[in-house]
Amino acid sequence: MIRACIQTHSPPLFSELTFDDVLKAHRRIEDHIRNTPLISDQKLNNEFGAQVFFKMENQQETNSFKARGAFNAVLNFAEKNGNFPKKIVVHSSGNHAQAIAYVGEKFGIPTLIYMIKKASPVKIAVAKNLGAEVVLFERRDEVNRAAEKKQQEGYFFIHPSDNDDVICGQGTSALEALLEIGEVAAIFAPLGGGGLISGCFLAAQKLSPQAKIFGCEPLNANDTARSLREGKIFHFDDTPDTIADGARTLATSERCFNYIKKIAGILEISEKEIIFWQKKLSEILLEKIEPTSALAVAGLAQFLKNNPPQRNQKFLVIISGGNI
Repeated sequence: MIRACIQTHSPPLFSELTFDDVLKAHRRIEDHIRNTPLISDQKLNNEFGAQVFFKMENQQETNSFKARGAFNAVLNFAEKNGNFPKKIVVHSSGNHAQAIAYVGEKFGIPTLIYMIKKASPVKIAVAKNLGAEVVLFERRDEVNRAAEKKQQEGYFFIHPSDNDDVICGQGTSALEALLEIGEVAAIFAPLGGGGLISGCFLAAQKLSPQAKIFGCEPLNANDTARSLREGKIFHFDDTPDTIADGARTLATSERCFNYIKKIAGILEISEKEIIFWQKKLSEILLEKIEPTSALAVAGLAQFLKNNPPQRNQKFLVIISGGNI
């Protein structure tokens, strides 16, 4: 079931971010993250009829782009307060959990992570192995409420997408890629909560302003696509059923929706397409590609089917993670 959230006319509780905020984030975190490689495969280029560059965030710390936002949030807190947070709490489907646990271990900060019981067992285990305390709930809304409540006990809460520092940190993946390859015709990235696609939009404003930005969302978890169609945010009542576990969000936030409304659009990807492209891309690139990452290349394929590329057009695809 889906229900519309109550709309209010109060001013937004967030500031308007710019390219410069993403640039500052990159300078802040560059000594703590990997400038992941760009891969372009000739076989795939021939198939697509274009130059396609894959930003391999599956090779990032904790094998996911989420490390970028986690580091930026914690390091910016330290800049503003003169010290690291005493303890951190988050809710997560998996990759954000691992990223926060990793940052916590690196800086000696206790981390508490709330997850649903049907989250990836591998992602749960990795977060625990990094020293985080992991608490599991049946429902995603229970997870979210429990994490947010902990703020009252002095925990520093880092939302996986509804956070300016997280958005800017995630955007550094596109910033690095565009600095290397220059302007592109379009950028494709997985869409869950909306932090990554919002960051990609901001990064492209200066480096590739003509680029079309597409969020790629599971058809089975298409809350944001529905939000765009209806002009207001929709919420799933419970965790959507999709193999792309990194995109099992209940809803996007007003903060991210602010940027998502400015992108070229959202491409909705079937489970069959996700599975096909995860397998194909893993075999061709010889890389671990998680289902959520396959959303972006499936989106590219869907787009090019209806929009044949012009000669020598370049496209950027964000491979968000490799935690299978």
